[in-house]
Amino acid sequence: MKRSALVTTLIVLATLAPPQLAQGQGIQMGSFTLQPARPTQQELPDARHRVLRGTDWLGGRGVDVFYKNGSTCDFSCSQTLKPLNTCAFQCVDLAVRLYATVGYPNWSLNGSLISAAYQMRDVAIAQKGDFSDLTFYPNDGTAERPPAPGNLLIFGAAASNGYFGHVAVVNRVFGNYLEFVQQNLCYDGTARLGDYALIKVELVDGKQKFRVSTPDAYSTLLGWIHSKRVKEQLIDQSKMLKLGALSWNRDDTAVYVYLSPESTRRLAAGETDFEARIAAALDRAGALSFTDGEVAHRVIQQIGAWARSDARLSPQQGVRSVDFTLKYTGRMYWVRPWGGPANGKWIPFTAPDMIHTGP
Repeated sequence: MKRSALVTTLIVLATLAPPQLAQGQGIQMGSFTLQPARPTQQELPDARHRVLRGTDWLGGRGVDVFYKNGSTCDFSCSQTLKPLNTCAFQCVDLAVRLYATVGYPNWSLNGSLISAAYQMRDVAIAQKGDFSDLTFYPNDGTAERPPAPGNLLIFGAAASNGYFGHVAVVNRVFGNYLEFVQQNLCYDGTARLGDYALIKVELVDGKQKFRVSTPDAYSTLLGWIHSKRVKEQLIDQSKMLKLGALSWNRDDTAVYVYLSPESTRRLAAGETDFEARIAAALDRAGALSFTDGEVAHRVIQQIGAWARSDARLSPQQGVRSVDFTLKYTGRMYWVRPWGGPANGKWIPFTAPDMIHTGP
């Protein structure tokens, strides 16, 4: 799997902090009057505290990530950043600053700023005012929408986080794993600006149900928050882009691939390494910013297998070309043939298992 800038930074930071127990706080200022204005310029800590640039994660659309002195966690509100009134270095600060880029103010309940990270779940559930487009998906095996890039992972209150909870931002999703970015989490002596979680899926009455398992060092994952605004403004590539003999566009759960008639014939014929070449071309074009090439290759291999075994996708049955969803996770994919017995219809297919990768 291609190493991301985040992974490279994690390896570098592994030698910077002295040994200590896993800990982190989701403290948030609660004593300020809510700022309804949408700020365009937010104060930031000094650049010496920065451990990851916003351009190096979330497809280049993240915000800068800070750890005190570049390597340690902060268990107090040592600096208040205006005008959002967030506590520097805290996990909530990262989430608030990212969501402020698409117009959200600091997070509030009943007119007052939240005082802990886990309360972000309550704001999303309430869906009031500026936060009316948020959706909270509980991590109890009932969520039909998987965590997606730009979503917020909300962790419960526990002794390890000072009973403030914790919040992190999903960066990429690839098969049975997701990668997330965070502030103020120290694990085994290391400032963990990112980590990984395992995605599990069950099929229930033809629907996918998702659950996420996080490393033992973290408190209970309550669920994840999805923002329509973040999806549309930071993640989606709605315009169809031409790439040689195929076209593509993207949302926060999949890349949509549209093959030419020639590419469809080559895929259905099982041409050697053709799936790998499609995946590599998509990667070079930036289509896979929120997943990775290994997952893309294996999804395209599965699409090719269905094209060779299902008459509804066969050029021999009059199919001229096919479109398909390159889903980042889960077991279900959709393929749309043009021509043949299922002309123009999206056909759902279920893979034998999720694509298993490794962080």
